[in-house]
Amino acid sequence: MEEREISIVDLITEILLHWRMIIIWMIGGAVLFGVFSYVRSGNAAKQQQTQSEAMLGGGIEKLFTKEEMLNADYVAACEKAYHEKEEYRQNSPFMQLDPNHVGKAEATVAVTAEDRQLSCDIAEVYKDIVESGELIVKVAEDVGMEALGVGELFYLERTAERTATGTSIVQDEETNTFRITAVHHDEAACRAMLNSAVAFLMEKQPDIQAALGMHELNVVNESFGVVSDMEIASRQKTVLSDAATMKKAVSDAKKELTDREMQYYDYLMSGANTDTEEMALAANVPKADISIKYVLLGALMAAFVYAFILLMAYIFNTKIRATDSMQELYGLPQLGMIPAEGRKRALGIVDQWILSLRDRHKRRFTPEEALELAAVAAKMAAGKEELQEICLMGCGLKERSLEVCGKIRERLEKEGIRVTVLNNVLYDAQMLSELEGVKGVVLVESAGATLYNEITEELDILKRQGIKALGGIVVE
Repeated sequence: MEEREISIVDLITEILLHWRMIIIWMIGGAVLFGVFSYVRSGNAAKQQQTQSEAMLGGGIEKLFTKEEMLNADYVAACEKAYHEKEEYRQNSPFMQLDPNHVGKAEATVAVTAEDRQLSCDIAEVYKDIVESGELIVKVAEDVGMEALGVGELFYLERTAERTATGTSIVQDEETNTFRITAVHHDEAACRAMLNSAVAFLMEKQPDIQAALGMHELNVVNESFGVVSDMEIASRQKTVLSDAATMKKAVSDAKKELTDREMQYYDYLMSGANTDTEEMALAANVPKADISIKYVLLGALMAAFVYAFILLMAYIFNTKIRATDSMQELYGLPQLGMIPAEGRKRALGIVDQWILSLRDRHKRRFTPEEALELAAVAAKMAAGKEELQEICLMGCGLKERSLEVCGKIRERLEKEGIRVTVLNNVLYDAQMLSELEGVKGVVLVESAGATLYNEITEELDILKRQGIKALGGIVVE
């Protein structure tokens, strides 16, 4: 007997033909892993519930070490700072400005008194008023904006001198002039903010005169227009860069937290307080649930395990297959292969499609057609040896194989060839004794029942007895 080669096509076909059992195994695996995931999530929920109860009872410090709480506190503080920075970036009027199209209004104010020193002293008072919260609130009320937004769009610029390189540097000595600047994406809003600020300073003048002496307060220059301001662009870029840096720092810090530290971190970030702590913790307690990921994993693993079992069964199979060639294995002419009768099964068309993949280069015969061809081939083999009597012999012939032998015998006897059917000659002494006097034998073997070594032993017996092996027929 030649060594059998494993056919990949045959192997795949054998596995695919078991698709019904594969589906059943997949369902079983999905159910098993679904139950496992449900029990696992239930245990996690109970553990979380226990921790939540401890938190509500004021025993949170008992659940975590001091180091764990410090690490979680640090990450929580960083993330809160990042959220504040991000909220500022999104909501601040200053961050919404287009640096290439900024409405800008400026007014230079001069204070004049009896002498220069007094003028400078009084000017300092007005500068303080410009930078005071009182003026910011007044301007915000006049233009209908929030005071926080006005504080960024409205500011004081002290008189500066120009250096040889063109850089603007604020002078250290006191001056009696200062400049008020307002920026906004709308030029009209700039004017309104500036006019409101100047008006407020004028309202304050009587009080300051009563306190410091007579003086004049004059707007010596005003300018309005739409400009490109790279300083605004630089400040906005700094804010964006800081936000990105903070976000990455928070992300890296969270990756360094252990599972326990992450639990305490989640508690800190939940926003729980004295009034809402119980509600927040109750909402954060997970419920037992079935994981879809585990269900899919279970189905795939079950299909893989069953396919692996089929693979091992195919590799270690010691019985002849319907796709085996007796010519290749034993050097024995194969006179025919009788396919199984078609069985009516649910979705049998799927089985037919799978078989068509295996036999795509072969012609398929019905059982009757294959039987007729096998009978003719046996007749021709007997005629070639000038035999009028042959034997159909096999091991483990089942009802289907015996039926095939009977039909072949009927056809050959009509042609004048006497046929004897012998079953299990290796194990039945009576059958073995009937081989005496036989001149030619056709082996009839049942696919999935007859062992390879049984065929080898049958051929050995025929060789010892000088009996001609005319060929073989495989019955599926």
